[in-house]
Amino acid sequence: MPHDDVLDITEARLGLTLDRAAGHYSALNGTAGFPTGAGTWVRLAWHRPAEVNAEALTGLEAALNLDQVPRPMWRSAATWHDHDREVVWRADEMTRVTDPAVSGTGSITTDPDLPDTWWTDLQAASKTLATYQTQRVCMTQEHLSRRIAEMYGNELDTTITDWATVHGDLGWANVCGPTLTLIDWESWGRGPAALDAATLWTASLQVPSLAAKVLEVFDELLSTRTGRLVRLMQCANVARAFNRTGRKGPLTDIMAAIASELLSELT
Repeated sequence: MPHDDVLDITEARLGLTLDRAAGHYSALNGTAGFPTGAGTWVRLAWHRPAEVNAEALTGLEAALNLDQVPRPMWRSAATWHDHDREVVWRADEMTRVTDPAVSGTGSITTDPDLPDTWWTDLQAASKTLATYQTQRVCMTQEHLSRRIAEMYGNELDTTITDWATVHGDLGWANVCGPTLTLIDWESWGRGPAALDAATLWTASLQVPSLAAKVLEVFDELLSTRTGRLVRLMQCANVARAFNRTGRKGPLTDIMAAIASELLSELT
């Protein structure tokens, strides 16, 4: 869809020049990103007015307080209503990350062979992030319990006892390397302590050695009852998608087998 007018407005409102030829368009969430003439990065996103999520819109500036967590630093934003398209646009300017995302699509089928220092830094960043206090909510008990019950029944006690501040979308598209940076901070907030580790583990399952590495690095989170419950919820999400579409994905059978093991361990 032609959108040069949107880029014109972005440049005028932020006082920047976008490198349009070097733009990156995400297949995951409909966003776009552009390097700027000032050496920064602009992320452009759109939302239907009835679907605007206030926490998602303010995630980047709310993350300014997360000292010692490697991330882009938010600088400014512009938001406006596009009456013709019936959407709200938001353009965020932030510092530019030098290393690319480990996977531009979020999918990963080969081991990225990240250095040991990357894993150490990720573990440290997760522990640091977990301690921050915030009123932002990433995931509730109700959401997790509902997803598990929908696929596996109501007999299992799904009470989460370990809560922390989490990134909320820690997939391979949102981690950069070989120098660690965590990007896309729209979802961060309080959630089950093992949520980020479980999300990264799920995204790694097509590469058994990589999934095993995530389990090793985050053993103290993923081996707990909370960790098993969050992984079971991830299994439920995959099973739910299969039930809804009737089409198997690359993780459908893998997660079904893992769900059986987790249910046995949890009961």
